[in-house]
Amino acid sequence: MSFAVPPPSQHDRDFPSVYEQRTPPPPTPVGRVELGDNLVDSVITPIRSHAPPRVGSSVDENAPNTDILRPRPEKRMLGYISTSSLIINRMIGTGIFSKPSDILKKTNSKGGALFLWVAGGMMTLSGLLLYLELGIRYPENGGELVYLERCYPNIRYFFSVVFSIFFVLLCNNAANTIAFAKGMLIAFNGDHDTNPDFRLQQFIALVCITFVCLLHLFSREMGIFVSNALAAYKITLLLFVVVTGFVCLAGGGRDNSEDGTPYGHENLVDAFKDPSRNPYSYASAMLSVLFAYEGWENANYVLAEVKRPGGNVAKTFKRAALFSFTLVTVLYVLANVAYFSALGSDELETVGISVAAKFFKRVFGDSSFVTRGLPVLIAFSALGNVVANTYTTARVKREIAKRRILPFSKYWEREHPYYGTPVGALTLHWIFSVLVIIVTPNYSGDDEAYNLLSILWTYAHTWIGIFVSIGLVVLAVGQLEWSFIIVGRKTLYSLISFYILLNLFVIILRWWPSTDPVRIPSTTAPAIGTGVLGFGVLYWMVVSKVMPTMGLARREIPVDEITLRGMAIYSSGSSVVAYEWAKSGIAERLSNWWTLKLKRTAS
Repeated sequence: MSFAVPPPSQHDRDFPSVYEQRTPPPPTPVGRVELGDNLVDSVITPIRSHAPPRVGSSVDENAPNTDILRPRPEKRMLGYISTSSLIINRMIGTGIFSKPSDILKKTNSKGGALFLWVAGGMMTLSGLLLYLELGIRYPENGGELVYLERCYPNIRYFFSVVFSIFFVLLCNNAANTIAFAKGMLIAFNGDHDTNPDFRLQQFIALVCITFVCLLHLFSREMGIFVSNALAAYKITLLLFVVVTGFVCLAGGGRDNSEDGTPYGHENLVDAFKDPSRNPYSYASAMLSVLFAYEGWENANYVLAEVKRPGGNVAKTFKRAALFSFTLVTVLYVLANVAYFSALGSDELETVGISVAAKFFKRVFGDSSFVTRGLPVLIAFSALGNVVANTYTTARVKREIAKRRILPFSKYWEREHPYYGTPVGALTLHWIFSVLVIIVTPNYSGDDEAYNLLSILWTYAHTWIGIFVSIGLVVLAVGQLEWSFIIVGRKTLYSLISFYILLNLFVIILRWWPSTDPVRIPSTTAPAIGTGVLGFGVLYWMVVSKVMPTMGLARREIPVDEITLRGMAIYSSGSSVVAYEWAKSGIAERLSNWWTLKLKRTAS
């Protein structure tokens, strides 16, 4: 199916997000688009026809609010570097600079900790291969939201609601913004104050998330540029840690032989001595490892915006995902070797989230670079995670809003008429990030609150990964003629089994009671995560069972009806889909009564 698209004017080239009004062509959601004499596979993006017209153009102000579908220019889509940067930025946040201490404390063994980092990488790879298969098959914005709908078509509304509630409530940037704030305050105060005032941390975290949301609101291109720059910076920082660690292994750096403290290769002797025997400790440590790896699926959330050279969906996406994962995994393992070579087990277990600072202090001594400069470097690593996560999360939350699952969905799906950015979804993301930052308890001294925030999303997202994996089996069994792109059918089944078993192991053992004295009970994270998923089920029962009996039901609007009715479609290249709440019976009568009352009050 194709239609002719008029060439853009000079104003369109200067202001690609603002277009003059044109007559809508026949409705075509996605497919092959005719551009002059050439046919190209392209992603269709709707453009608001009522956006500000160019100076001197004549536009009928009474014209209906219609949209036109036109392909997103290839140069404005995410290339190999930008796609890789979104993944790298999301994976490398504060985890690799803070979690090694927590993981070693739980395993009580450097060898056991290294084993978990490698196992976490293998577990991440199995999930990545499954998501590559689904992402290439369904290259749309939304990630798991789209996959769950496609895998379970008969109960897709159930999974749409449960995932939406989980994603909106738990996918926020509270943990990394607080880590950013703490790093900046430590750099400002110096090494004498490693536990800054928590209220000040919250304030800086609020400023951070506000700045990032405004950045993505006013310029999509600038947000991508900042993401690319911070990704390059993070790789350089980790490479510096790794190189420093190898110098330490060779006996270079600060000499600690006089005070009898182990240094260099001495710290790796008897790496598997006296490991922990508590199953909860390993489950909790694995969740911390998975938090550090979290973000490998980040590109799946914005696949409609990833370049497709020659119509090949897999070319950019697959290469960027595999390259990013491989690079990050190697750097993670080598960075842990660097930490373990310079610091003893007792030192590592007591440094908390400042393990990287302790590492550099041990190697280079107590200098201003270590006490003030290094916390800033780590803080900017957390900032990169916030930038990348906000960009992709806003696109997913807009897809959620398009499905009319949340209250005020018409506002959350709004796109800025001039900048073409998801202003409604960014606002929604900002609201819940702010709420979580404000309600986070003041346990920053021992980092319990930080660890809770980091594990909470990982635990609940593990359940989503299990549902997606089972859904892929359902798809493969239901479509035996389906040709697999990444791996063969038997290999895929083996990967799914391995991925599900490991996830179930982590979920079950996470409920094991902790023997360590803590102010936040060990079951808090799984209880909250399970409660959020349970609330999603309850919400689905209300909107799908209770509300229809009152005359308020959600219905999908056909694509041809969308154009005829002049409805706004904010898909930015993703699947064209629209829903509305249809009123009848009691709901219709209440709506009419309320409308009449408002009119009488106004008159």
